Amino acid sequence: MHITGVSINTHEEQLEGKVVRLQEELTYVQACGFDGIEISIHALDVLINGKLRQSQLDKIRTVTTQFPLIYSVHPPNRLNFAFPQRWPGHPSDLVREKDVFAACLDFCAAIGAKVLVYHSGLIALAEAAFGTANIPDDEALEQARAQEVAALRELMPLAAERDVIVAMENRDPHPWEIATLVKHGFPPEQLPKYHAGMMIPALIHQVEEVNHPNLGLTLDVGHLFLAANVCGFDYYEAIRMAAPYVRHLHGSDNAGRLGGLAGSLSDQITYGDGDVHLPPGWGELPHSQALAQLREYQGLYVLELRFRFHDYLAEAVTAMQQFIREASQLQSK
Repeated sequence: MHITGVSINTHEEQLEGKVVRLQEELTYVQACGFDGIEISIHALDVLINGKLRQSQLDKIRTVTTQFPLIYSVHPPNRLNFAFPQRWPGHPSDLVREKDVFAACLDFCAAIGAKVLVYHSGLIALAEAAFGTANIPDDEALEQARAQEVAALRELMPLAAERDVIVAMENRDPHPWEIATLVKHGFPPEQLPKYHAGMMIPALIHQVEEVNHPNLGLTLDVGHLFLAANVCGFDYYEAIRMAAPYVRHLHGSDNAGRLGGLAGSLSDQITYGDGDVHLPPGWGELPHSQALAQLREYQGLYVLELRFRFHDYLAEAVTAMQQFIREASQLQSK
């Protein structure tokens, strides 16, 4: 394992489309000791209606070139090739999803980012939760899986032209998914089938089907910790399974609990519920032991923390650096 540095995420509620705030944030994270930053493109008002605003892009690039930070890019959370948004009587947003993805690749190239994160699209229960469709059958699940593969195959040559690695991220389980299954008469144990984006074997299958050198995995060790605890699989074995495909790392802390359906973020933090994006060491995640499973990984570790923990960034990077050192010591034994 050779983790080249610790990076940090950005926040929509913090930047609110203002480039001056991006400059302030880059100054702050560099002073805290971070080596990189993952820019959420949807936080900067640079991607409008599926297209980049050149004037805003120029302003952003003027700022990013002032700092020796390593950049990666996080796309809009909605981006999904398997289950793009659709409503009864209206076509799906697949074409728009491709436009947004291509624009994200162009943004990466413009600011010198070498990694674009893409959340696995294999999350199948949203329409059933909204009441606009039933639980998808096996044929619909397979069609969605194949649609994601086809879209990525179509777009990966553009990623290669832009010299960008696309890293598919594993997802985390949600209480509303369990509630949706139960409401429709399905056992909660079937969640991995309908949210295969949590499951490392399913992501590996997608990557192998696309079969392009610019596509790999973003391993989110926090998401995986939640999924392992909720679904009952071996956490460390899943990391080792993912390891040959990992091109990018995400992490934060949590308690490994699914939690309840209701409650504010403050309630979630108080009770240890869900993907709360705590600073490292605040939850139950075994950071050092998890990283020790990744013997061949080379690249950044991106901390994804809630904005409410912004004052703790210097403390967080120091803690993460210590966990990385401990992981290296475990590997050397």
